[in-house]
Amino acid sequence: MSAPGARHGGSSRTLARRLRRYFLVGLIIVAPVGLTAFVLTWIFRRIDAILGVPLQRAIGTQVPGLGLVLLILVILGVGWLVHLAAGRQLLNWWNHSLTRFPLTGRIYSAISQIVQSVIGGRRKLFLRTVLIPYPTEGIWAVAFVTNESAPLLSERIGEPCVNVFIPTTPNPTSGFMLMVPSKRVLSIDTSVEDAMKLVVSAGAVNPTESPEVTMRPGIDVELLLKDTGEWKDTPS
Repeated sequence: MSAPGARHGGSSRTLARRLRRYFLVGLIIVAPVGLTAFVLTWIFRRIDAILGVPLQRAIGTQVPGLGLVLLILVILGVGWLVHLAAGRQLLNWWNHSLTRFPLTGRIYSAISQIVQSVIGGRRKLFLRTVLIPYPTEGIWAVAFVTNESAPLLSERIGEPCVNVFIPTTPNPTSGFMLMVPSKRVLSIDTSVEDAMKLVVSAGAVNPTESPEVTMRPGIDVELLLKDTGEWKDTPS
């Protein structure tokens, strides 16, 4: 016959284990929601401030979201205007005016070509995922091919090259652009999305075995409960 103190101690440990599991599962569910809300709020505030701040100074009051609505209307209006003959003439005058100045002309021309190539041409920025030897031989880095051919650079180097982007961890918006000989590039059967998860997680989340095999969107509840012990108490 077990003593009352032993039974009380066992139930306390069981309760503590359950509370830890509840907290872990709750944290895994709440954290993505909170981070998603934070990112969307940050983006909303930055975009809304483009026209929202001048509008607030003009009318003396702040209306959240009004700057974003006006920005969308301005973009739609510009797109509609360019489809007209007068709008095309205005655009040509605008291009000619900005490109006349050395500093603004170079910046404006470079940005215009990038935006038109990626958005206007419906071209993917990252074409495929590869591995390249970086920063030294024997060590491999995940990279994304941004251009399959670089004729001028390849002619200078003396062999076919590709342009690749190496993202940094855990912030993949920064990184390095390298020109790598094609024979030094190893293609891997991994989607850009899965490879990006690997980079952002600092290697904690491995890519799936095949691009066709993907994880469920959002939180996989069954896998979550399995990873946290399937709610079965384990012996202490």
